[in-house]
Amino acid sequence: MGRAWPILILLGFCQFCASWGSLAIIAVQVEMRSGLNVSTDDIAALIWAFSFSLAIGAPLAQAIIGHWDRRAMLFASLTMLGFGAIALGFAQGWEQAMAARVVMALGAASVMPTASVIAASVVTPEQRPAAMSVVFGGLTASLVIALPISSAVAEALGWRAAWFVAGSAAFTAALGVVLGVPGGVRGTRASLGAMLSVLSSRATGLTIMTTLLLICGGFITYSMMAFWFVEVGEAPRSALTFALLLGGIASVGGNAASSFIVTALGREGTILSGLAFTALCFLILYATPHVYLLSYPAFICFGVGWSMCLAPLQARLMETAGERAQLALALNASAFFGGQGLGAFGGGAVYEAFGPVMLPLASVCVLCGATGLFFVSRRG
Repeated sequence: MGRAWPILILLGFCQFCASWGSLAIIAVQVEMRSGLNVSTDDIAALIWAFSFSLAIGAPLAQAIIGHWDRRAMLFASLTMLGFGAIALGFAQGWEQAMAARVVMALGAASVMPTASVIAASVVTPEQRPAAMSVVFGGLTASLVIALPISSAVAEALGWRAAWFVAGSAAFTAALGVVLGVPGGVRGTRASLGAMLSVLSSRATGLTIMTTLLLICGGFITYSMMAFWFVEVGEAPRSALTFALLLGGIASVGGNAASSFIVTALGREGTILSGLAFTALCFLILYATPHVYLLSYPAFICFGVGWSMCLAPLQARLMETAGERAQLALALNASAFFGGQGLGAFGGGAVYEAFGPVMLPLASVCVLCGATGLFFVSRRG
């Protein structure tokens, strides 16, 4: 991809920061629950409120500021994300924390679709799957670097410091966008009719819904993973940071390998393999939580299947959407974070009703639905 590499890596870092802002709460949720003196359900609300706000904000951003210069749009989004993270670090109560999370979400709303469109514009159509892997490498890299950093900072300096670090990273990415992303390229505003037109396309609409169910199924367990790790896995809190690090490394490996797996199995075969592998890991967590030779590798590796699916799903989406790819990517970002919100909401509900032991089984059920939906989308 030649000269595009520096831009792609920078765009991956932008996605890294957006993912960090979204997911860091998972690494510090135990400390936040104590520090804010709230319930587990309240912490789950901080997760799903962010995701739902972002899911709504992504298409709204395309409708309101979609005509902006893409570099300016990405810079503004990252700056808002950074200010929201700093505000969350200063929050003194649940209400202030919720307001800060909403600000963060509105800031992050345009990062994924804008970064993806810029990445697609600097490479050839044949190189797009690999370019998407680089951008989504930022998401999986956040699991390797951001979550363990947040967990370690929270354990050493408190959960507030973890948010200050996340906010500083977003400001750094915003500066990088000003210096490294070419300007002068504008998008177009999207109407409600255009959005409905994209969603009404069988192949495109069902691919977006597959993304939603994939993320929802994974997030039912992932959003509550610290509690599962301690309460079901019966591991010490100090071991969580190391487990997050190993899990992140495994996810990055899955994302990096996805382009090679696409070559071997095809794009659709890679997506189905990723769905099956993720469901298998969650099934092991449910069936054998105390057979540590099985459950701990499954805990570490369930993100591999997730990350295998993301880049080929994006590439399929861009192919089926054609000239409406930017809008389709924005709607897919809504599905991605809407899936996070539904998963976090469902995870909190399952935790309160049945305890953490049932979280992986609920994930398996939703992932089976995602697999069935993808089979239907292929007929389009």
